[in-house]
Amino acid sequence: MDKNGQLTFSDDPILNGINEVYQLLERGEFASAVGKIDELMDIDADYPGLIEAYRVAKFWHNREREMNGLEEGKETAEFLMKQWEIFDEYAETKNLASSSAFRSAMRHIFFRAADHYKFAFREQQDTSSNFQFLLNLGDCFLRLEEYTNAIETLEYAKGSYKSNARLMAILGEAYFHTGEITRSLLCFREAFFIDPAEIDLGMLKAKPVVELAELVKKERPESRDINEWVPIYGHLHDIFYVKRNLNAHQVESIEKDVYNLETTYQKMNRTQVESSNILPRLINKYLWLMDYYTLQSYNFDTVSQIRDRLLNIDRELFQDYFGKKK
Repeated sequence: MDKNGQLTFSDDPILNGINEVYQLLERGEFASAVGKIDELMDIDADYPGLIEAYRVAKFWHNREREMNGLEEGKETAEFLMKQWEIFDEYAETKNLASSSAFRSAMRHIFFRAADHYKFAFREQQDTSSNFQFLLNLGDCFLRLEEYTNAIETLEYAKGSYKSNARLMAILGEAYFHTGEITRSLLCFREAFFIDPAEIDLGMLKAKPVVELAELVKKERPESRDINEWVPIYGHLHDIFYVKRNLNAHQVESIEKDVYNLETTYQKMNRTQVESSNILPRLINKYLWLMDYYTLQSYNFDTVSQIRDRLLNIDRELFQDYFGKKK
């Protein structure tokens, strides 16, 4: 109590107790957390956050014996990740996802899973089929704002799975929040090239991507999919200015994609084009080729042909852009 005899927060036994519960959950001491919550419920079962904490603690306590009986490494990591998927669905039905207890349990489960994955990698256990787990792990590290851990996890995964849009987007987000802007922009550009549809814009908070998404909404309100136009406006506004060199095989692959997209595009009527993503995808492929023949292997005739084709496809979009380039 303070000098006037009034109750202060530090004197509130339930508040202090529930904070202790959160610490127990974060340490993975689920049985102790359940016991502490039982004590607090005897005092005030309706105290804010107590029911949510009980449900979280009870869920993981029921799996504690099985978790502790598994082999170190891959087996435990996979179990934790599979159980997290179940818990995540359960949390949605019980409105737990925004609770402090949920976040405390998340920190424990994913840090613990990360340790077991690292052990598996170190001991050269078979992790070849675990890409999705690693991706989810990086995703959750991102949600926990543990950006260094997200980068470490995803860079490992990237060694075997370079062409994954979701991975590159999460990696770009993590690099942005560690101040590595150049790497971040390179990752984002790659991600939106590989497959814009795989990227969850809602989870990306990096300023360049947020601003591009808002720009697309403003400039193309009729667009059925903002994701598809983000890389195009990223190019036009020089936001995705960090670019890697392409090898001959990659250039050949892009040129083949352009040919196939053009063949399809030219057979479609306006309604069909507007109800598909073919237009932004074709434009984006052309922009990558234009960068290659401008910056890496200069070819005036090819650049001119690409410029003319882009103007033909969408003069309103490219007229000012190419006018400024002269």
